[in-house]
Amino acid sequence: MPQKTATLYLFFLIIFSSLSHAQSVKFGKVSKEELQEKFYPLDSSANAAILYKKRRTYYDYNQQTGWTLITKVHERIKIYNKDGNDWATKKINLYDSGSTKEKVSIKASTYNLVGNKIEKTKLKNSDIFNEDINKYWSRSKFTMPNLNEGSVIEWEYAIRSPYIQNIDDMVFQYKIPLKYIDTQVEVPEFFVFKNQSKGYFPVNLKKNTKRSQINITSKNRSNPSPGTNYSASTSFSQDKIEYTSNISQCIQENIPALIEEPYTNNIDNYTTSLKYELSAYRPKNDIPKFYNTTWDNVTKTIYESSNFGEQLKKSSHFKDDLVAIISSSSSQNEQIIKIFQFVKSKMKWDNFRGKYTDKGVKKAYKEGVGNAAEINLTLVAMLRGAGIKANPILISTRDNGIPLFPTTQGFNYVIAGVELKNGTLLLDATEKHAPPNVLPLRALNWQGRIVRKDGSSAQINLSPKKYSTKKAYLNVKLNEDAIVTGSCRAMFSELIALDHRNKYNGVNNQDLIGKLEKENQNIEISELKVSNEEDISKALTHTFAFETDNQVEIIGEKMYFSPLLFLTEKENPFKLENRTYPVDFGAPFEEKYTVSIQIPEGYTVESKPENAGYGLPDKMGTFQFATILKGDKLQILASTKMNYPVISPVYYASLKQFYKKMIDKQLEKVVLSKI
Repeated sequence: MPQKTATLYLFFLIIFSSLSHAQSVKFGKVSKEELQEKFYPLDSSANAAILYKKRRTYYDYNQQTGWTLITKVHERIKIYNKDGNDWATKKINLYDSGSTKEKVSIKASTYNLVGNKIEKTKLKNSDIFNEDINKYWSRSKFTMPNLNEGSVIEWEYAIRSPYIQNIDDMVFQYKIPLKYIDTQVEVPEFFVFKNQSKGYFPVNLKKNTKRSQINITSKNRSNPSPGTNYSASTSFSQDKIEYTSNISQCIQENIPALIEEPYTNNIDNYTTSLKYELSAYRPKNDIPKFYNTTWDNVTKTIYESSNFGEQLKKSSHFKDDLVAIISSSSSQNEQIIKIFQFVKSKMKWDNFRGKYTDKGVKKAYKEGVGNAAEINLTLVAMLRGAGIKANPILISTRDNGIPLFPTTQGFNYVIAGVELKNGTLLLDATEKHAPPNVLPLRALNWQGRIVRKDGSSAQINLSPKKYSTKKAYLNVKLNEDAIVTGSCRAMFSELIALDHRNKYNGVNNQDLIGKLEKENQNIEISELKVSNEEDISKALTHTFAFETDNQVEIIGEKMYFSPLLFLTEKENPFKLENRTYPVDFGAPFEEKYTVSIQIPEGYTVESKPENAGYGLPDKMGTFQFATILKGDKLQILASTKMNYPVISPVYYASLKQFYKKMIDKQLEKVVLSKI
């Protein structure tokens, strides 16, 4: 091949490769091949797949209104079966400060193959619903029409935002496979953003620059000199401001789904993505403005808000109530508990997780209803009024993610903290059933930030130090017909008790029996008694009698059953070959089961599981199992203890094997044979 021809061939090959990689997919041009596809080729278990996603975020300048942030998204998704239908609902959140708000334009269609013809169904404007989430956020929501197994859905939307600092994360991975993505963010040099990547899947992120310009029209008015015959005139001039735009782009194919397993904090914390946080605005020939660059700056900004720090100064509305509480309390600890209990009983949470007050602490106190800030800032103010060293603690709830760098948006919730000699006491008065130092699971999210009166702040570890426990005692009688009868006493403490109280308090006895029967392999429960339902200082206790015929199998002249009966854990929750994100139990925990079984007359124990003990590396957890036979009584002791609330993915293989051995041991059978 001549050199010139070879060079041309190589040139066109490079151009073709580039074009084939950077796909151009037009809205509405869905192929029969896409509609005929029965499963995703690289993951046949996928219920849906993103066939194509293109996103472009950029800035537009208008001389009258200034900068506007524009984000355009084009997405095409294949629905393989009914379990993938959730992906046909789209929610677009929009920020609204009251004076200005983000706006969105949407078009979308569903495609089905009917015979040999592609049928297109457009989304109607009447099918797009706008709803308020809270004071600051609204949502445009729609579900695609004419949805069937095998449908392809597609939408395009554009968000125009006056909030130039709110660049959405550049997300590269989802809970379903992603066949092709082209995502690009273009930022003028005037805006300085901090970037933080998260997740574990490697992506090909490229950075580039380009020259851009803004055209500014100036209006000049000239007035004639006195005594002349000239009239006034207006002239216009054009000025150009040139600048550099910084571009981040990722074009990638075949990104696997991020599979969610049990005991996950918030799967969105581990999706591969790039976060943007504005740190400075540097206009040409003007004074630069710097944004929250340190955690101290962030907390100072929040504390100085009239809806936060100023609210802590208000006390006249609760003054008389506080005097009554203090006068009847003999110690500081007693005062803390009584004030905590008073606020919980006085104010009901409206389920809004704000760090700022909405209607203010005085109005919320009077009405008896408020958001998290109104309730917990009231708690801080009352504690301070009693001379107790109390301060608000800013946190991010699990569904809000983990703030990776200093940002006011990283916090969306506030609790109270009392600094004592032996540590900080954590209090959340939104939770009626929470004792001191027991936070709800939503608030157990890495670290919070305590904000003191003097303006200083510090990190606070939110992880519980006390073990959440479940203890169960079974006294069982087994008869020759394989009917199991007996009594159970189960006790719960700390986070487990809080979850149970939130789940079951207020449920009538008969409905509670039904729920407990379902949770315990459909045994029949009677004589249920619940103790310490409201007394949160003590362990919540369930006591009941039970009967069941589904726990013992008779084969010939032998009986077979799992020694822990309906308390047996039958399935390993950890199934992934590899897990790239932590296992999050919420709190360290301990489960202790004691089962005493009376062997039926005429039978003897032929075999029983051997005693065993397993441990995790670095003393992270243990499992102990023992069986003891005394006369006609078989006693089983089982204990599982996890010493850390969060287990690193480095230990996932060990944890998975630990659970396998633990469950295998529980599933081993006791064998009784006829004498």
